[in-house]
Amino acid sequence: MGLERERFPQKQGHSIPCRPETAWIFSQFDGDNDGFLNPTELTSLEGGKRERCLTQFIDHCDDITIDGLISIDEWCDCLSFSLDPHHEPLCHKKRHSVDPHAKDAFLPHCDIDGFFSPSQCHKGECWCVDKYGREMDGSRVHKALPDCRQYAVKITDAELQDLKTKSEM
Repeated sequence: MGLERERFPQKQGHSIPCRPETAWIFSQFDGDNDGFLNPTELTSLEGGKRERCLTQFIDHCDDITIDGLISIDEWCDCLSFSLDPHHEPLCHKKRHSVDPHAKDAFLPHCDIDGFFSPSQCHKGECWCVDKYGREMDGSRVHKALPDCRQYAVKITDAELQDLKTKSEM
């Protein structure tokens, strides 16, 4: 595991345990050795176009930083849950049950442990939730950020800035 961690640096503040064979498969697909899998590198998964699931696979696994690329963390996270879907964290399960291409699709924001982030935003509205995604009464606001500190654990300045950006959308 140490070799994989050195070759594929983890994003600061996030590290997913990864089985050696899962990390090895990632390294086989990562043709440019940049630590990310892009759609071109993953085309061999489609087996000559007999399977048309590459877009869905990327949408399903690209959930830590949604950028159209799959990092080693996202790969290990995604494949660990595929081995045992009964133990998938609630927030991840909710995200994976939604078609991200559907009109007005709401994709919840998850924390590193797979629980719901304290603030959720969608279509100009934001609200507070507990770690299981249950909305806090009276917390919903329009085009602003709710003060979720009274309900949840402290959020970082980076998370606050991220939420401000999302609430302005």
